[in-house]
Order: sequence, then structure tokens, then C-alpha cells
Amino acid sequence: MFFDQGKLEKMTIRAYLPQNNPEDAPQVSDDPEDTYVVQVNPESYTRNQQLHYNYRQGQGFSSSEAVYSNSQPISLEFEFLFDGTGIVPPPSELGDVPLVGAVASALSENEAFNVWDEVNKFNQLAYEYDGEIHRPRQLLLVWGTLEFPCVLTTVNYRFTLFKPDGAPLRAVAHCTFREAVPDAERVRKDNSRSPDLTHLREVKEGDTLPLLAHRIYGNAELYLEVAQVNKLINFRRLQAGSRVTFPPVDKEVTS
Repeated sequence: MFFDQGKLEKMTIRAYLPQNNPEDAPQVSDDPEDTYVVQVNPESYTRNQQLHYNYRQGQGFSSSEAVYSNSQPISLEFEFLFDGTGIVPPPSELGDVPLVGAVASALSENEAFNVWDEVNKFNQLAYEYDGEIHRPRQLLLVWGTLEFPCVLTTVNYRFTLFKPDGAPLRAVAHCTFREAVPDAERVRKDNSRSPDLTHLREVKEGDTLPLLAHRIYGNAELYLEVAQVNKLINFRRLQAGSRVTFPPVDKEVTS
């Protein structure tokens, strides 16, 4: 009878593998070390959506037109419980991670749930700087039908119960995850690749001006014009984190 009942789906947070080619589809890691299973599913969460408009109002006018600027990425807010009192069972990875990791977890001895260890494990996955990719890792938050590619933007820990020596027995983490969609996927989703619009791009590791020109215009040969507009002296070596403006061009040039 037990196996006829619905399985409890625990929320999991999984890290993406580093991408060597930004044009490739992102891949989620299968390593159990790159997965965190929450101890208790959240009771609720908040979904935030925000639109930005520019308001143009002439002198003497009582109202103004709202000119659409952009749509901000969706953000989700959760509260996660870390409980080491023994009242709440530790998280089970069965069914939530690859088979090898699940079998290893099932065969290992049950260890006491240590709040500090779990907080550090969560931080290592979602918060800490990864020297290989020069940033914290991109995440996939999975809970039932919810699949949310994102990054952790804020986390606040509130410790509420302690052992006599001051070690925490219970903590609540208030986390905000912000949607993070890779450029290639975002362009396909928005269908907004248009050479007659001005584009602003942030340079990432491995980007070159011809590659960016190909992404925007579909014509890598336009990189010289882009270099001239941005007054780039050494356009062969772009600085990661800098921003490059791609001006509108005649559609006939890109065809």
C-alpha cells in the first residue's frame, strides 16, 4: 500500500556545469555534491515580477505616457528551515539525485543533522565564489512542476535555538533567487534579435567582438564598425565585465 501513495517531492537546488561555449545549451550537474535537498519544503513562497517604464512629460502637462523600457527577471523568495533538534528528520535524497548518489546515501549511516554543516553546504553550492567560472554558480531550483533557472541574490540566516555551548540547533534562511536565463536561450525566448535596434551587451569570458557581432547582427564582419562606435583600440582582447554598444544597422547589410 505504501508504494501506491504519492511520493513527497522535496525541493532540490542543483548547480549547472560550467559552459565552455556560451552558445551551447546549459547542462545541470549530475554530481550529488552539486545538489542540495531541503530538509523541509517551504510552506509558501513569493513570486516577484517587475516592469520598468520611462515617463515622458512635457512642462505644463498633467500626465505622461508610459514608454516600456524592459521586464525585470522574475525573482522567488523562500524560507528554508535547518533543524538539528532531531524533531525534524534529515533530508532524503532518494529519488531526487542520480541513482549512484541515492544508493550511497541509503547505505551510509544516519548522521546527526548539524546546522552549521548544512548552512556551509548550502553556501558552498549557492553562495560562494567559484574560481573556475569567476562567479557564484548558476542554479536550477526544482520542486514538483517548478523548474526555475536562477542565481541566489540574497540569503539571510536567523538562528533561533542553541546548545549550551552556543552552537545553533535551528536556523531559518530567507533566500531570494533571481531568474537567470543564458543569452542563447533568452534570445530564442524573446525573439528579439533585431539589427535595427541598439543593443547593450556585457562581455563574458571567451567573448570576441566578431562573435558578439554575429550574435546580434548575424554578420561577424560588422565588428569593425562596432569597435569604431565604442572607440575600442584593442578590440581583439575584450575585458570581461565591460559593456559594448551595438548600434542599429541597415537590415540589408545583415541579409
